[in-house]
Amino acid sequence: MSGPSNGSWHSAMPFRPPTVDEALPYSPFTSVVPFSPDIIPFPSTEPPTPPTTLTPEQQTAAKKAVGILNDEIRGTSSTAEHLQHTLLQLQDLLNPSELSQFEFKAATQLATPPPESPSTSQAHGPVPLNAPSLSPFASMLLKHTDVSYLHAGLQSPQRHKQQRALPRQPVSQPSSQPASQPHTSSANDVALAHNANMQYPASTSSSAISNTPSRPRPAVVIKPHGPSGPREEYKRYDAGISDGALKRKQENARANNELPAMRAHEREIAERKTKDMLKLLNKLSEARHEGHDDHSEYFSTITAVEAEVTVLNNKGLTGLSNAISNLVNMGCFSALPLEKTLFLQSLCEPSIAATSELPQDLTEGDVKGWLDMAQSGLQACELVLRTMVNGAEDRRICSEDVVRDIIKTLKHVLDMCIIPIVESRRTGSSSDLFQISSANKDAIQTVLRSCGYVLSSLATLIGKVNLAETALSPIEYIAFSIIFVQNGESEKESALEVKKCEAFRQKAMDVLVQIFACHSDQRNSITIEVLNNLEKLPDKRASARQFKSSREAPIMLVSALFMRIVQAAACRNSQEERTATQTGATKPDDDDESESSESETENQHLKKGARKATKRNPSDIANKLMDDATRVALDISHFLVTRARNVSKSGDKPFRNLLDLFIEDFCNVLGSPEWPAAALLLEKLLGYMVNIVQNNTKEMNVPDKDMALATLGRMGGGIIDFSIRLKQHRRGLDISQSELSNKLVRLADDAFENSINNHDLLGLEGPYWVVLDALPKYLKPQASQDDPHLQSVNGCHITFWMHAFNQAFKSNEEDGSRHKSIDLLEVELRKLVLDPDWLSREYKSQNVTDAQRQLAAGIVTLQSSFCKYLPGVINTLINNTKNTSAMLKARAMSSLTQLIEKDPRMINEQTFISITRLLADSSPKVRENTVSLISKCLEQNPSLERHCLGSILQLINDSATGPKKRAIKLLKDIYIGATSKENKLSIATCLLIPVQDDDKGISDLTCQTLEDIWLAPESSNARSDDNQRKFGRDKKVSLLVDTVQKIQGHATHLEAFETFFTTVLSSKAKYSSANFKICKELVAVMVEGVIGTESGVGENSQARILQTLSIFAKVNQSLFTSDQVQLLKLYVKDLASTADLPVLRPTVTIFRYVFPTLPSLQEAFAEEVRISLSQTVSKLAGWAAQCHPTCRETLLDVAHCLWMISPLVKGDSPTALQGIQKLMTLISSVVVQLEPYSTGAPKKVHAITSYLTILGVFGKVCDFDRYIDLWRRTLLNSAQKAINNKQLTANQLKRLIEWKGNSVSALLLEGVRPFTLQSWEMSVREQALRSAGEICQQSPKMFMRIDVEKAFKLVFINQNNLELKRAVLTQFRDFFTSAERRSETGAEIAVGEGAIRGAARLDTSFLASDNDSATLHLAQKFLSDIVSIALGKADDLALLATNIIISISRQGLVHPKEVGPALIALETSPVPQISQKAFLEHQKIHLQHETMFEKEYMAAITQAFVYQRDVCNDSHGLTQPTFKPKMHLLFNVLKTGGRKTLKKFLTNICKQIDFELSKLDCTGAIPDVVLFARFCLENLGLFDYARIDEIVQLISSLESIVLKHTGPAVALAIETEIPQHLSKPAQQSQEFTDEGTSSNPTVQDYTANLIPEARLRQLTVACMILQMMWETRSFIRRIYNMQGKITAKDFQKPATRMNFVSGKELWDRMSSIMTSMDNRESMMKQCNDFAELLEVDREAKFNDEDIDASDQLAKAAAGYETPDEDAPNGEGPSNGRGKKRKSSAVGGNTPKKSRSRVKKVPNRKGSKTPDGDDWD
Repeated sequence: MSGPSNGSWHSAMPFRPPTVDEALPYSPFTSVVPFSPDIIPFPSTEPPTPPTTLTPEQQTAAKKAVGILNDEIRGTSSTAEHLQHTLLQLQDLLNPSELSQFEFKAATQLATPPPESPSTSQAHGPVPLNAPSLSPFASMLLKHTDVSYLHAGLQSPQRHKQQRALPRQPVSQPSSQPASQPHTSSANDVALAHNANMQYPASTSSSAISNTPSRPRPAVVIKPHGPSGPREEYKRYDAGISDGALKRKQENARANNELPAMRAHEREIAERKTKDMLKLLNKLSEARHEGHDDHSEYFSTITAVEAEVTVLNNKGLTGLSNAISNLVNMGCFSALPLEKTLFLQSLCEPSIAATSELPQDLTEGDVKGWLDMAQSGLQACELVLRTMVNGAEDRRICSEDVVRDIIKTLKHVLDMCIIPIVESRRTGSSSDLFQISSANKDAIQTVLRSCGYVLSSLATLIGKVNLAETALSPIEYIAFSIIFVQNGESEKESALEVKKCEAFRQKAMDVLVQIFACHSDQRNSITIEVLNNLEKLPDKRASARQFKSSREAPIMLVSALFMRIVQAAACRNSQEERTATQTGATKPDDDDESESSESETENQHLKKGARKATKRNPSDIANKLMDDATRVALDISHFLVTRARNVSKSGDKPFRNLLDLFIEDFCNVLGSPEWPAAALLLEKLLGYMVNIVQNNTKEMNVPDKDMALATLGRMGGGIIDFSIRLKQHRRGLDISQSELSNKLVRLADDAFENSINNHDLLGLEGPYWVVLDALPKYLKPQASQDDPHLQSVNGCHITFWMHAFNQAFKSNEEDGSRHKSIDLLEVELRKLVLDPDWLSREYKSQNVTDAQRQLAAGIVTLQSSFCKYLPGVINTLINNTKNTSAMLKARAMSSLTQLIEKDPRMINEQTFISITRLLADSSPKVRENTVSLISKCLEQNPSLERHCLGSILQLINDSATGPKKRAIKLLKDIYIGATSKENKLSIATCLLIPVQDDDKGISDLTCQTLEDIWLAPESSNARSDDNQRKFGRDKKVSLLVDTVQKIQGHATHLEAFETFFTTVLSSKAKYSSANFKICKELVAVMVEGVIGTESGVGENSQARILQTLSIFAKVNQSLFTSDQVQLLKLYVKDLASTADLPVLRPTVTIFRYVFPTLPSLQEAFAEEVRISLSQTVSKLAGWAAQCHPTCRETLLDVAHCLWMISPLVKGDSPTALQGIQKLMTLISSVVVQLEPYSTGAPKKVHAITSYLTILGVFGKVCDFDRYIDLWRRTLLNSAQKAINNKQLTANQLKRLIEWKGNSVSALLLEGVRPFTLQSWEMSVREQALRSAGEICQQSPKMFMRIDVEKAFKLVFINQNNLELKRAVLTQFRDFFTSAERRSETGAEIAVGEGAIRGAARLDTSFLASDNDSATLHLAQKFLSDIVSIALGKADDLALLATNIIISISRQGLVHPKEVGPALIALETSPVPQISQKAFLEHQKIHLQHETMFEKEYMAAITQAFVYQRDVCNDSHGLTQPTFKPKMHLLFNVLKTGGRKTLKKFLTNICKQIDFELSKLDCTGAIPDVVLFARFCLENLGLFDYARIDEIVQLISSLESIVLKHTGPAVALAIETEIPQHLSKPAQQSQEFTDEGTSSNPTVQDYTANLIPEARLRQLTVACMILQMMWETRSFIRRIYNMQGKITAKDFQKPATRMNFVSGKELWDRMSSIMTSMDNRESMMKQCNDFAELLEVDREAKFNDEDIDASDQLAKAAAGYETPDEDAPNGEGPSNGRGKKRKSSAVGGNTPKKSRSRVKKVPNRKGSKTPDGDDWD
């Protein structure tokens, strides 16, 4: 296929080239091969007729076969099966994807056409007329076969010219393409059209020669020899080339091609090195004999086990090693004669054999001599292996006997020296060996290095030669021994250097991987052996990860081994695949006929296998390799997961830790070009984990799913880390750097968005090609293409590439819609599968950078199934956050949080909404983790807060501390961020509640949070001007004012607001001075806002600001100045209607609190304020009488202000009391106006209530006794004035006119008391009682008056008067609170001042006063009434009563036992405020009076039960749906005290549940005794026990009741009174005797023997209580995992609760027992079940020596004595006959129903009696 002919071809030549016949005598082929045209045709441009190698018989048979096919074509038969079958076979052979493609350079035409060749004019013309035509079958084959070809110099139009490159070396094979035939209409349209449209350019070389002038050149003149020489001078060889030679030619293609390619001086050097080797071998052959002069120079004699042996010494071995290295480096070692190679091996064999017989104990004898001999033997082994690897292809070179001797020697050295030294430690039994290794460290390191060389050579040999299994097995054993030997964790503890040991392990791994790759039959055993040895690995990260590479993070060696064997399985480099490409084997010597025959048979099998492999579809090959790799990955994953499931992380075999280490290793190298198998292994592990999580069968328990969820989180984190690394590589690429970088960056962006195009991903210019192209430089720049690791990684990438292509375009292939470019890509991928080097030969290698290759590999990995499942991992974790198991919830949340911490952007909005629902989960840990998770998401996307803010605000009231703290921190972040003002108000409002939290940590955190958001100082840098600071203050004021407005009407919030500012402004605050400064500025801004023209936006802005100012006035009066206060006087004038109250009241409050702190107050200002306030009294009293809200409180503030400023108004005389007198006139006039109504005047309810309100308020505030004389005169004047005005008569005011008392309070009380009588309306009585209480607070001794006590007592005696009770309790609360405040003030003086103010302490704290007497009197007289109200309906009245009880308790007014039971009962209240306050007070009492108070606990439990049954209408001991014990606060208090008290409580409560059968009260549908037992037992079952001894004590008490005391008595009564045939009437089957009559009792007998209903009911109640006790005992053992052996040493250990065991289990068991009284059958069943429970022990069987073990443990747990440590315990034996049960504090789980009832022994009716040896 040369170019077109040129007529002047001879004009360019200076001479005529000789013909073939003329040049033949001077050619070296003269003596080699006969050159006859009938054997080798002359070169010709026209396709010659190929010479046939068939015999005439074979030609005849072939023509006959073709004739048959032609006849079938010409025939009329419709079914030509033979024709179709033959055509399909030939089409398969001519499959374009299976054919090699040859490309030839265009060559110039020969100067002289060869003899007998066609003329050049016909070279490209039409076919000659005499050319044979195609037969019908050949024509059919041509039509139905798609074979296209390219002419020389042309290129496929589908290939990109910029990427395509010429072959690196010219191909010397002749073209095998047939000449083109004339185009005919056929099915072969694609191929013929393609071939016909090809343009044939002129030969470039030919044109250049013809058109360029030539110059004379030197020429060689050959003397003509004639057309041909005499034929007798030639020797003819009829035999063709043998199969062995052909195989040798193929196998040694590299060597045969290198030698001719050598330059002259290289060839000269190679010949010289070969001569030196031969010379050395001859010299050693001569010196081998002992008598030779050079014998001692190269040989030495050693003493072996049986005799003396002559071996090569160090010089001889070194010389041979150098000579071999020279030949190997020159590539001509294979040219060494076979006999010389075998002789070289024979020289080394004595050293190998002698080394294998070295002494076995290294510590005895000459250590140095042992090591020297071992080194010589190993060097000899290495030399022999190098001859086998680099020698000629002859079986005799690779003798299996020699290989086995080498393996034996290596194993001996390893077992006797290397491995023991590696395992030796500085201390212990192996310390002697450690010292020897330290003394001979250099020699041992040399031996170790030689062992590594031998292993490397063995790995290479395994890849070249098929070793027998007898040789492979010991090699595998050696490799496993090295890989899993335990080295020291540090250099100090390691006898050999850790780094060198790990390098040696890697060589062993290379050997093992090579066996795995080349011997598919060994794969399963290797995998199993590796997995079985995993338990030898260290599970500590620091010591485990010693496999280090220059580009990847350190991983475990076994992790690398797993990935390498998976990659080897995916690579087409196994022995089966390699032999499939071979066409023959080395031909043996002719003199060994039997061996030759055997070799020929083997060659036939190889060639048959090669033909079979050639026919295989490359896609099928790739799929099979992918299946093999997947199978290996599945085996590894299955083993790891199975072993990890069966042990715990802290077990003896920590496979959980190993699994974590493997997953971390795989994730660390995920996306690395070197480890493509990491993604496949992770994918299979992921599949197992997902299956475990989604499998709801019993075989998958909670710990298994917990492990799977944790692993899923770790895998998801690995994917995210990989994505982050990939993004870093992407950012590191400069798109302007090259076109490749630009393309990779674009593909990476598409991959991250999950929108990458398969054509871009899988194309020949895509990331797969970049990875393959850069792989050699990435792995080992100095390594050759024959490196096994490089081949396996390369092959694995190719297999994954082809598999990905098949997966991506399989559907297109089926429906025929694939693009032509995909077909072309498939063709080229198939070539790549068959020939991994095809791509490197076909395309130019680009200079790929590290970032480019990492990015390309990452893009490929990102499209793997493992990485694409990240959303599935997240959804799985989210779904399991709703799991019923708290353990799985917490694990899923923890894993989910870890993922979001790595990359919060991976959560979309819908997923985020699903996560927010977990804020309402029942598990505190789940709620806490959810808040953390949401916090991370909001950091990246603050707009998501609209989906979660409401739920987070609700967590402020969470019962658990963890979620509450997290919520507070998150709310602070949201508040500081760019959220709306409405959200800020909601956050601030909710944050006020935890300011008063009982947990100091919560309250401190909340105060700090509010301080940060409200009182943070403004920025004071140079850039911030005054306007900016003013704007910041205005913004804070606006938020504070709006917050106060929002919390109006919520007393708790207002109190918290005050508490916060009181705390931050106190002297104890950290930043008190800074906070005071900021608050003072804020107050100034607010005052300006009140009086300014722009006072604010919105309705009632002044009122809102004043309300805020009033709170600051209560908190710290120093924040105000006199000028600011004077500016507010305008807002107390002109009270026209109730609409003015929002402005008046806060102003009055400010005056009340600020006036006393002002240094001076002008009299005119005071008088002005007094007048304004006095004018408001009547209006406020009237509105208060009408029950207008806040009017009474406003009137109270007005009273305080008037009482405060009245003394300042003196009038004309400095000694006058004009202000006080005017105030007295006001009050006395009210007294005068009220007096007639108490003596029979017409009832005016509104006026009366108004007057009573004024008297109560001012009687509480004003101490008129200080001005008693002035009061008498004023009162008399007011009475006289009323008489003079004829409003009243003197008789009506007789009492007032004649009054000469010394107590104004008594006078006021006498005027109010008549209105408390029952004859008055309820509203009047209520106000009168309130006023009486207020007056008594001014003079506490009035509380002790009999008439006052009677009036108050009458309120509690009568019913249906809640408002009256509220009025009285309110006065009691205010009085007790003020008394308590006075006590605290005295305590503060004592603590703060000490001895300095000792007198003040005595005066304040220890001086008895009217207050003390009054509080004691009220506590003693009214405590029982207050307790009754507190334990009544759980409402605000109960809360009010609870506060009074707590105040009484705090002041020590009564004995603790009088309030203790009530507090304990109130702890169980469903109202959180009541239960929490009661708990805190109970805790204080317990700490102060523990020994005194412990006796009251049983009465308290009874009272708590009655409270829950009657008031809360729930007699359960648990609350739904959390299943939390109602008395958990009680138990928490007990845990803070002594251990003895706690254990005594557990014992006493069990006694409280116990009963006496004869006295058991069974009245009621469900008797109270059963409900009480359930209440107590449910609490006992769910208490949070701290130590093991507490649990043992409780279980022992329960078992003692059930098994020793009450239980046996009940069982005896059941057996006696309920016969066996009556206890199970429903279960009896109808039985008949032989006569056919029924054996069951008759109806009459059955009725006659019925147990009375009352007795059956009593027995049932007893069984129910005992059964519930047993269920509680079993549940406690289960929830605390009390399954193992418990000794006295374990008692002090903390009790560990299994959180995944829910209280619902106990609830359900109790509920089923409570149905036992529904009917008679259920009662009989309950009795029978309990009798069976006592009869048969379902949990454990005891030996005789175990009988008293539990008693000893119970006594030890109770603190009576310490049992013998060696004494047996309650653990049941594994076998033995079951006995009647004994009490045990340890053992199995809840007793299950028996499979069959134990039959009773006849005539032993009393056998169950609990006495003798059967019962303790």
